[in-house]
Amino acid sequence: MQGRFFFQWFVLISLFIIALVMEIAPWPAGFQGFKPAWLVLTLLYWVLAVPRKVNIGCAFTLGLVWDLVLGSTLGIHALVLSVFTYFIALNHQLIRNLSLWLQSLLVILFIFAVRSGVFLIELLLNDPQFHSQEIFGAIISGILWPWLFLLLRKIRHQIGLK
Repeated sequence: MQGRFFFQWFVLISLFIIALVMEIAPWPAGFQGFKPAWLVLTLLYWVLAVPRKVNIGCAFTLGLVWDLVLGSTLGIHALVLSVFTYFIALNHQLIRNLSLWLQSLLVILFIFAVRSGVFLIELLLNDPQFHSQEIFGAIISGILWPWLFLLLRKIRHQIGLK
């Protein structure tokens, strides 16, 4: 039983590391804004699937790691991901019962809200530039949501995480 617990957490942490690597992977200069929000998508799935295990604390930790990896002001992503996770966890039963296509529309809104939140906080602290491609990145993330949802659900069932 104890080995299964460690294996489940090992798989979860590995999936978040893969999502973080995909998040920071370089794209061509003109297409950087089209990149899907892999870390937010992965966090969204796990908060919807197991909200008692992946919660605001996990989101805050992931945000701090994301800030450290990007070299941005410490706490910006942590704050935005924590607030995002709070609203998802608060309404997880409602969101979980929507169809995948309605969830995709919500994912587009959520990811745009996360990227806008990071931009607004950066605006208070620094002089960032907002690229209109960020909207397309949110749309691409929404399009990828059904397939990522099904893949992560299959992984969750295989490792027996409930």
